[in-house]
Amino acid sequence: MGGNGAEPQPAVHDRLANDRLDSWKEIAAYLKKEVRTVQRWEKSSGLPIRRLAHGKLGTVFAYKQDLDAWWHESQSKLDVEEKFDEAIDPSGSNVALLASAAVESEKTISNDAQPNPIRRLAVLILVILGAVILLGLFWRQIGDAVSLPTAKMVLAVRPFKNMSGDPNQDFVADGLTEEMITRLGQLHPDAMGVIRLSPAYASSGLDRIGKDVHANYVLEGGVRRSGQQVAITAQLIQVSDQTQVWGESYERNLQDVLRLQSEVAGAIAGGVLNKLPHAQPPARQVNGEAYLAYLEGRYFWSKRTEEGFAKALTMFRRSIEIDPTYAPPYAGLADCYELLGSAPYSTLTPREAFPKAESAARKALELDSTLAEAHVSLGYSQLVYEWNFPEAQREFETALHLRPGYATGHQFYGYYLTVMGKLDEAVAERKKAIELDPVSPLLRSALGEAYYQARRFDLSIAQNTQALELDPSYAIALVNIGRAYERMGMHKQARDAFQKILAVEPENPAILSLLGHEYAVSGDQVDADKTLAKLTEISNRKYVPAVYFAGIYTGLNRMDDAFKWLHKAYEERCEYLVYLGSEPLADPLRGDPRFAELLSRLGLSPTDTRAALRTP
Repeated sequence: MGGNGAEPQPAVHDRLANDRLDSWKEIAAYLKKEVRTVQRWEKSSGLPIRRLAHGKLGTVFAYKQDLDAWWHESQSKLDVEEKFDEAIDPSGSNVALLASAAVESEKTISNDAQPNPIRRLAVLILVILGAVILLGLFWRQIGDAVSLPTAKMVLAVRPFKNMSGDPNQDFVADGLTEEMITRLGQLHPDAMGVIRLSPAYASSGLDRIGKDVHANYVLEGGVRRSGQQVAITAQLIQVSDQTQVWGESYERNLQDVLRLQSEVAGAIAGGVLNKLPHAQPPARQVNGEAYLAYLEGRYFWSKRTEEGFAKALTMFRRSIEIDPTYAPPYAGLADCYELLGSAPYSTLTPREAFPKAESAARKALELDSTLAEAHVSLGYSQLVYEWNFPEAQREFETALHLRPGYATGHQFYGYYLTVMGKLDEAVAERKKAIELDPVSPLLRSALGEAYYQARRFDLSIAQNTQALELDPSYAIALVNIGRAYERMGMHKQARDAFQKILAVEPENPAILSLLGHEYAVSGDQVDADKTLAKLTEISNRKYVPAVYFAGIYTGLNRMDDAFKWLHKAYEERCEYLVYLGSEPLADPLRGDPRFAELLSRLGLSPTDTRAALRTP
């Protein structure tokens, strides 16, 4: 699977025809397992089996790329299961031998004319001793095979509902949900995992949540704000029997809202998960209006739109005006500016965006050095703008030390590993992020991008398809799917993915650049030139990163023009340049001495990124 750019790709119709497996037998043969094993995996481990209904009957089928993605996600767990099976002795020979010996011994005793009680006792002791020896061998094999993990409680959090009836108050419920997840995640990260359920996924039934994310409990609730008062209702549902095991209502002044969150988190840890220690991180008092403005800023920031970023900046600044000593809104400012200066948004030039982001992140850390979000923001600026890679590594590692369960921290540390050419480790780090937040379309897409950079194009498509299943409107997943299809030579599918985005955003420069490159590599020079002309026209009205032009010229094999625009991108301090060492679209440039020189100026060295991950 995957391979490098030099390997021939199958014809489109052959790939599509060969991707589907149409029975349990074919699926088992593909995975090199017994039918009963893969049937068990569907129930216990989420093997991606699909069904077609025919009246009361039905047929099963699966796609190879889905199975490949599932295998890479589940292989370590399945290896453990198999080692357990081997330790038990699947042939049954030891157990059968012991049972046979016991039966024969009993027959011998029964056939004695005058059974000897002492002899009967000796045989019984022998049988018991044999069982103990076998159990000892079993546990020794288990110990040699795998270190048994400590059981970890998993708590899934549904988005809190806005109970005020005013849609303009949605940000209060969304913000409190995020803050509650952060608070719970900091309590006991080694013993309790906290998972955020996306709004689209949160309506799923408890059975599905329990199966998909292995949750033991689900926290849900509602928020109502009235003036300076905020009321929170919360309940905890045990997934195994779908019963409420805890519920409470709170009403406080906004001034005490952070303390209220700590109180709810403590009630969950102390009253329900009572095997855990009860220590909690301290909660400072914060001005209620500053806190609400911060929540509203995060609400609009999460929209990932130009309009959303503008509103988020306004709310973060308002929060700072109300309470200049409150650290989180400074981290919010940093996050806004960094995205505004990065592809595919690129609303501001990097020289406009990143100095502001870095200043805001440092101010946040000056006020609160334990704020993991600010360490991640500062690390990202050091990575993609300052090109200070050792400092970026320190910031990311500090963030993860402060909050080991911070999924975004693992995601961004994965970006650092990608820049360093450590593609296998980048995949592993982004998998950790998904373990912490398994229903996040953003993190699924980030893992898919890591597979794309590692030339695992089938797996990239599978992960990004899962992201779209979680959120059909998540455009970044379509970007990654289109890039992967293009590298596989599946040009129609690539164009379809890009055109879906352009149907909503017809002047999106990032997508026009990718579509122009697709036209170029597929031999459609006319449309490639038209796309270049359109990008040029747009650049007269707003900022268009130089790297977007370089991409199309690379596809057209006009290398002098490509390097001219890459030099301009270097002068702009374009954030995406650091990823060129692993970017598949840059492969045609690698043999040119100018490419190694560019990487050297960035402080990087050319790396061979063609090694593929093992597939089943």
